[in-house]
Amino acid sequence: MKFLKGILIAILFLSATMAANADTIDFVAMANPGGNGESAYTSLIVPLSFGTLTITGSSIAAGTGAYAYLDSGFGGLGVCSFLLGSATTGPKPGSSANLCNPSSDDNATAGDALSFVFDVDVIIDTIWMNNNHDGDTSLLGDTMSIGGADYTFTNGGPGLNSFTLFSYIVNAGVPFIIANNNIP
Repeated sequence: MKFLKGILIAILFLSATMAANADTIDFVAMANPGGNGESAYTSLIVPLSFGTLTITGSSIAAGTGAYAYLDSGFGGLGVCSFLLGSATTGPKPGSSANLCNPSSDDNATAGDALSFVFDVDVIIDTIWMNNNHDGDTSLLGDTMSIGGADYTFTNGGPGLNSFTLFSYIVNAGVPFIIANNNIP
C-alpha cells in the first residue's frame, strides 16, 4: 500500500460569521525560503484575517507527542513523529535542513493525523493535497479521513489533488481532523 506523502499544500477557509473574509493558507509557501523554513511545532499558530488557527500533529508511532511539520521542497504540512536529537521546535526561516528522525518522517504517513482548531466558526471550502514529494507519486488506493468522513483516492499521479467534495462547517474550538487511515 502506498502512503500519502505531503498531506496538505493549501486549504481555503471562509469564515461562516463574516462572509466577506476568506483566507487561503499555503503551507508550501510557509515552509519554503522566505517563510518559516523546515520547522516542527508542538502547536503551529496561523494568524488569519478573521481569527487564529492552531494545528497539532499526532501519530500512532509517537502517540500525542508528534509535531505539526512544515516540510520545505514543496512538501507542505505534515506530521513528524520524532525530532532529531539536536532539533528544536519553532520557525527556522530559510532552512531546508531535516529535523525528523527518520528523515522520511515529515509527511502524513500511515497512522498520522493533523488537528485544525479555529477560534471562530469557519467553512472550509476547498482542500488541496500535495502528492509530489518523497518519491511516492500515486494516491490511488490510499485512504484518508477528512472531517470524520473516510475517502479512498480513486485518482493517482503526481501533483496537486483537490478535495472540493463539499464545504465543511467547523465550529470554533472543535478540532477538524485530517488523518491518513492506511495501516502502518
